[in-house]
Amino acid sequence: MKKSGNFFSALKKNLEKTAWAASVVPYALGAIFILYAVLGGGESAYLVCGLIMICAAVFVQIGGTITNMFPGPHSDFVTDYDRHVIGKAFLTGNKRYMFYSALCELHKGDINDALDTFRELKNQGLTETEQGVLGFFTAVCYNRMGYPTNAGHCAAIAVDKDICRTEALLMAARSFSMAGSFSESAEYYERLVPIAESEGMFPFIYNEMGRMYLTANKPANSRIYFEKAVEYGLDPITAQGGLALVNLLEGKEDEACEMYRLALIARIGDADGYKEYCAQICTANGYPENFFEEHLKARYCREEAKR
Repeated sequence: MKKSGNFFSALKKNLEKTAWAASVVPYALGAIFILYAVLGGGESAYLVCGLIMICAAVFVQIGGTITNMFPGPHSDFVTDYDRHVIGKAFLTGNKRYMFYSALCELHKGDINDALDTFRELKNQGLTETEQGVLGFFTAVCYNRMGYPTNAGHCAAIAVDKDICRTEALLMAARSFSMAGSFSESAEYYERLVPIAESEGMFPFIYNEMGRMYLTANKPANSRIYFEKAVEYGLDPITAQGGLALVNLLEGKEDEACEMYRLALIARIGDADGYKEYCAQICTANGYPENFFEEHLKARYCREEAKR
């Protein structure tokens, strides 16, 4: 009964998707031929042609419906990027049906259902490529659910199986960074840098790495990447804002405050978010959260007193 319901639901969907002329014209012409043969005294050939046209239209409609009941690479919800990631994986069998059903749930926003199916799929005797593709999309699910550690490990599987290597490296690096696993994050970022540099990809990567090392309390490493961003002109204002915090962690308070001031004057992106991040770094390292503002205010007062 359930399968019958699924069929008629798919038939309705197929009819709705089919162009009006493509679905109606064969039936209309067939009906005209049949009426002409019956009522107008036409030859039996008209009757046969009419019946053939109607039967052919019915069979095409049913065939398309049955095809749409089994999701695959040409389903409406599958994007070009999905196809790029999937490649030749999940071509046949039950694992194909399971994978594309889960992908459909993922695109609809039913992340829990998608993840449940992806987990079941792990036990379906997957090829190396399919394991990598599954790892990639499972990582996407975990990231959307707010589980970056799980996402990082799944993205690492995609990296190991060479599935969308650059995107998988970036996803693994970001996921581990969000999870506070900075050594793992650094490993994947460092593997990504030469690829990004050689292919001209991810111009934001230097600032991302600078911030990751800064959060990990490694100002020397952080300085390397913020300075590269400045050198190559890749969002240098954000990089200078990062260098302000690097200087602070290195004990160069005056230089830190000056760079902080210049970054705000240059209208660093998301100034409120930047100030909040600065406050977090300050408090984590024993400074008051409003250290920069107070330091700059004190300097201004000293300068005014000298005049």
